[in-house]
Amino acid sequence: MNLTQQLYEEAQAYLPGGVSASVRFNRALGYPMYIARGDGCLIYDLDGREYVDMCVSHGASLLGHNHPKIKAAIRQALDMGIICSYDTVYHVALAKKIAGLVPGAEMVRYAGSGTEAIMHGLRLARAYTGREKILKFEGHFHGYQDYVYFSSAPPLDQAGPPEAPVPYIESAGTPEGMKQYIIIVPFNDLEGFERAVAAHADELAAIIMEPINYDAGCILPLPGFVERVRELATRHGIVLFFDEVLTAFRMAPGGAQEYLGVTPDLAVLGKAIGGGLPLSAITGKREIMAHYKPVGKCQHSGTYMGHLVPVLGALAALEEISAPGFYARLNGIGDRLYGGIEDILRRTRVKARLQHLGARFTIYFGVDEPVTNYRQAARHSVPMMLTFLRACYERGIYFHDYGGNVAHHGFSIAHTGPHIDRALEGIEAAMQAVKQAFPDQVRAR
Repeated sequence: MNLTQQLYEEAQAYLPGGVSASVRFNRALGYPMYIARGDGCLIYDLDGREYVDMCVSHGASLLGHNHPKIKAAIRQALDMGIICSYDTVYHVALAKKIAGLVPGAEMVRYAGSGTEAIMHGLRLARAYTGREKILKFEGHFHGYQDYVYFSSAPPLDQAGPPEAPVPYIESAGTPEGMKQYIIIVPFNDLEGFERAVAAHADELAAIIMEPINYDAGCILPLPGFVERVRELATRHGIVLFFDEVLTAFRMAPGGAQEYLGVTPDLAVLGKAIGGGLPLSAITGKREIMAHYKPVGKCQHSGTYMGHLVPVLGALAALEEISAPGFYARLNGIGDRLYGGIEDILRRTRVKARLQHLGARFTIYFGVDEPVTNYRQAARHSVPMMLTFLRACYERGIYFHDYGGNVAHHGFSIAHTGPHIDRALEGIEAAMQAVKQAFPDQVRAR
């Protein structure tokens, strides 16, 4: 038994499941990945074993671990006295920086987790419109608060018909009555979306969406889909709300709204914005954001809203992200990685599909065709995926498991060419292990 397994035995006596967050348990390993330290694109377990990190804090560590500018920002915050529950010049500077990068960010408010920010953003949409219902897309994840923790990864036998999904409660403890406030629509189904809006337009406060559906792997909107969503939201006075917790800064400084050329009314930015520190930002049009107190009547407050440590970290992170050449470097890393994976899939003939955008990607095991909606993604092979993740782990490449759901993976700007080559060696060996374990999932020559 290694030190990680020993700690897992002890942790279960004090932490439910031995973890401080549910998805930190990795089914591919049979225990959590306890980390001793991280540096750049590398993480080290309790036994000192080194791994190329292909999770990168679920996307939060876009700059890698232990970045010198993030550390300097933390030191500055410590020198200032760990300011908590006060605003500073840096809060204003960060809001100004965000407004300069993100197309729809006319005004900004801060929060901690993405879950918290989405909660406050939805309240704002209700306050602005005077309506109560929310339209969300099946397979899109918007945090763990009760209003929208529906149908992010529903079992297909409980999800309702494909053309008219039913709200599936994702967690015990969610009031059944919350279903009355949520309408679930298939992603990339324009006719289904138009029907839902026609039936509920006068009740809808917001249409919330992952503009790139990374939480179901990596599903891009079909041409014209987001544009039509924007058009109908405007026509009916519905707030178009982009959840950019994962997509922010992933493929462009302005996130998915810059990449797609569609500007939402509200957006939450998260994960990468803090450079690995806990910060999210609620952003949006001035006329909507002005409904927050003290100028409006909608409440958004909290002792730790915009804590100085992550605010300074975010300023440092955005300085790096907005520097000339950052995305050319990031995309170069992606080209090397994605081209290598495609070559491996061709050589091994494992039935699997790679989908990617920017610094985030997935491999759908047991899938051949392009994945354009959750129902296709949900038919991926969990046993094949877990075999792959375990085989990569054994070779010093860390991919995270999300409870058997489709996993999204990624890389950071700290991944160099040799790190990517090392990752590809492990991925190829892992694909060979999958091929051996699942001979019926190998394409004919």
